[in-house]
Amino acid sequence: MKETTKRRKIEKKNDIPLTLGGVRMHLRPRSCTVSIAVPGSILQRAQSRELKTLLAGQIGRAAAICEIDEIVVYGEPAIESTRLARILEYLETPQYLRKTLCPVHTDLGAVGILPPLDAPHHVRATEPSRYREGVVTNSSENTFHVDVGIPSGDLCCTSGNKSQPKKGTRITIDMQAQKPVAPSKPRTQLGLYWGYQTRIAVSLNEVLHHMPNSIPRYDLVIATSEKGQSIQTNSFSLPPFHNLIVLFGGVDGLEANPGHDLDKYSLWLNVCPNQGSRTIRTEEAVLLAMAKLQPHIVSSS
Repeated sequence: MKETTKRRKIEKKNDIPLTLGGVRMHLRPRSCTVSIAVPGSILQRAQSRELKTLLAGQIGRAAAICEIDEIVVYGEPAIESTRLARILEYLETPQYLRKTLCPVHTDLGAVGILPPLDAPHHVRATEPSRYREGVVTNSSENTFHVDVGIPSGDLCCTSGNKSQPKKGTRITIDMQAQKPVAPSKPRTQLGLYWGYQTRIAVSLNEVLHHMPNSIPRYDLVIATSEKGQSIQTNSFSLPPFHNLIVLFGGVDGLEANPGHDLDKYSLWLNVCPNQGSRTIRTEEAVLLAMAKLQPHIVSSS
């Protein structure tokens, strides 16, 4: 009873609804990050633009359901990796920002068939929320205006001593203080899942060793394979970590990728040792693996 009362006070203070689409939200601040890496080549199996889009949508939905903070699309062909990353970025962008941030492109020609992520950062126009995603619409010497998708129009913010954000920049806004904050703030302060970042890597080696400065180095690297250690044992657990990444292979498995090396991985896991099909598709493996790993992630982070 005391815990419930405490949670309600936190929710009221930060304008957080008790439920999101009927689902009870947790309020456990999370400083660790969880990433996945998938090959862009998985789109080659799809025979039409619509099927490619649906496959990308499955990856995006799985990432949102399992609270993935970063998706890395790696490998050749570059055209498919770019297409997959573009669709994932479109899905993650709140609907009211897509017209500005997601220009018309042939890769997005079939996104209308996709179900929405319906993640916490996709806030409705009249829904109360401590944080909102926005895009800078106008910038002057000391102030800038941000479209945060509310009926009253753009929000006017002051830059203070910080550098002025450029027009067209996506930022996270603290609605109480009416100022920009780090995109990780909703997660680290309130435990809110706030979407995923998407980046492209040429190879598996680049996924692990050539990250942008904004991406922290992974201290726990999990590779998935039918040849790995079974996750379905009573003794299985994850070691403590700050930044985890789970690697998935394509049609021929992770072993077929250039740069594959067992010494690079912290764990080599088989997430479905008793599978009834000869193969598990990558988009199926992502949801299956992350769903099984999630309780271990929560206990180890």
